[in-house]
Amino acid sequence: MESFEYIESGLVFGMQTRDDLKKFVYPISAFAKHGDAYKFALSHFDEYGEFASDTTLMENYPLLDSSARSLNLDYAIEVFSNQVVHRKVVGTFQENKLDVVDNPKRALVNIMSELNEIAVSFDEDISSYTDESAGEQRLEAWKKRREIRAKGNGMLGIPTMFKSMNKTGVGWLDGEMISIFARPTIGKTWVCVASAVDATLAGYKTLLVSTEMPRAQIEMRTDVVAANRLGYKFSHTAIKTGEPIDEQAYLEFLRDMGKESLLVCDHIKGDASISLAGIESLIRKHQPDFVVVDGLYLVSSGQGKKQMWEQSHALFYGVKNLAMAHNIPIMVSTQATRDAANIFEPPRPDQVAFGDALIRASDIALSMYGVIDNDKNRAVMMQKYRDGEMPFETATLHWDVDKGDIKELEERF
Repeated sequence: MESFEYIESGLVFGMQTRDDLKKFVYPISAFAKHGDAYKFALSHFDEYGEFASDTTLMENYPLLDSSARSLNLDYAIEVFSNQVVHRKVVGTFQENKLDVVDNPKRALVNIMSELNEIAVSFDEDISSYTDESAGEQRLEAWKKRREIRAKGNGMLGIPTMFKSMNKTGVGWLDGEMISIFARPTIGKTWVCVASAVDATLAGYKTLLVSTEMPRAQIEMRTDVVAANRLGYKFSHTAIKTGEPIDEQAYLEFLRDMGKESLLVCDHIKGDASISLAGIESLIRKHQPDFVVVDGLYLVSSGQGKKQMWEQSHALFYGVKNLAMAHNIPIMVSTQATRDAANIFEPPRPDQVAFGDALIRASDIALSMYGVIDNDKNRAVMMQKYRDGEMPFETATLHWDVDKGDIKELEERF
């Protein structure tokens, strides 16, 4: 383990943005040597709105280890945490060393109690609701939401393809897992593409991962949906088969879309199948605002030796954990079982392939099905909406995929 002087210096140099501050939750008193330098860095940020330069830090605190300037901040925080725990544990035994000899039972009780307090205080899954800084963070989060609602289209979160949901002023929110399931051929991939396009055109960097189709096919579907949204008139069939289209208009559209941030992936690092770890690697690398995974049931959970239901449970909750850990919404699609044989009825939650853990892990769950005697429509039923009143129970989609014209109609069942 690196020396605490080196790690603490790396932390002081590494604080460059407000997001960096959010990563580091320890008080100044947790520092063993360079607490004053860290306090100076915070004061400089509070006063000037930016962190002090390395030169300024070294001028004021020459004992900082300058070799730690390039130290990775996340790594420094992890090592710092271990060092703080180490000091607290050692201190606990030192404080009770006399009792170990004179009154070992009392020493045992005291040591176990103090070690338990240390464990709880460093449990990253627990925070104090009444902590003053936590309250300030919640207030700042509310202010940010107000700012977002006050500008642009007034949406909080990422716009959805559902008009009735967008009208509530709340779209896909950070940390949410949104799932949609249906029988094959109903159109889950088109919904995933449309959702990714809408987010992209609204200015959100989006990662679209496909397990069922090669990237070329996904891109052709993306082209026709995005073109329709932007007022161009192309045919998916013509683009796919090479039939004549307005070449100049297509070139103009492609240039327009080249300005947007949509990332499409059909494989990860040459693996035979896409893994959950691979998706997380892409999220870390590209830092998207929104992720769409088409065909979640084909993603590897990395637990191949376990029973299928255990793998599925790990996969579904793994996606939810990804959404929460990276503070982004993630939409996934998967299959309904053969029990949902009638494609004109909404699949039930207990008809999700490989178990209902998907529904339990999801914040919002949607099932999709066909409309009798109208192939130009699809229906979507909201099976779960975790927080608040459902924006709709059943939505009807206009469904002209050849033109890329996929949108919610006002009609209700």
